[in-house]
Amino acid sequence: MIGSVFLETLRQTWKQMVYWGIGLAAMALLVILMLPLFDMQQMKDLLASFPAVILAMIGVGNELEIFATNEGFVAVGFFGKSLLIFAVYPVVMGMRITANEEDDGTMDMLLSLPVQRARVVIEKFLAYSVSIIGVVLLIYFGMHLGVLLGDVELDVARLAEVTFYLIPLMVFTMAVTLLIGVVARRRQVALGIITAYIIMSYMLQTIGLAAEGTVAEPIGAISFFTYYNTGDILTQGYIWPHIAGLVLISAALLLLSLHRYEKRDIAV
Repeated sequence: MIGSVFLETLRQTWKQMVYWGIGLAAMALLVILMLPLFDMQQMKDLLASFPAVILAMIGVGNELEIFATNEGFVAVGFFGKSLLIFAVYPVVMGMRITANEEDDGTMDMLLSLPVQRARVVIEKFLAYSVSIIGVVLLIYFGMHLGVLLGDVELDVARLAEVTFYLIPLMVFTMAVTLLIGVVARRRQVALGIITAYIIMSYMLQTIGLAAEGTVAEPIGAISFFTYYNTGDILTQGYIWPHIAGLVLISAALLLLSLHRYEKRDIAV
């Protein structure tokens, strides 16, 4: 039955989606409830006293005016500080598409049924993409709840852009994980490679932010985290070329994964 793999994957995943979503939503809610405790002008002055490398590590470039607002505080305090956490969920989901099941020996059993490899990979990828959307929706709900409970003056519509911008970023991370899992075959090897890739990307983004205005600034463009710049999103809204780039590269990575997966034996 067409869609059976998709539905079964959602059935197996929805609890993890809810747990992750509630956990991240609680973090967002806590950051918003903390807003009245801070004077934004003092925060701006404090940030201005930090060296560029420290600002880069916390996700702040030169746009101190932006981050001296309530929206900017949430963008830095939650979204900027949690980038590595946001990368974990799509890595876990990407590993489940092929690598985990090959390591467990269940993929060989699944493919012994009258079901195509491409269909399995695509439907699982789509199901996990839906779960990513669910996690992001729960985060947005948590922010709304924080505004209501804390009676905080906050432009949630602006933060919606920062929130939903996570979707293409997380899907891209899952697509990279899928390709690495398909090529590496084994779970531990794939996990080691994707972990190194994400940490390196985070470091390159930090270098790029710290080196703004210098010849070293383009180094940051190598990192996919660079295309989730909360300051730029707050001022410009959705940056569609970046979103389109992430979506197109994710689709290309999915196609590469399918091509490679069709050409090799399944680990047992």
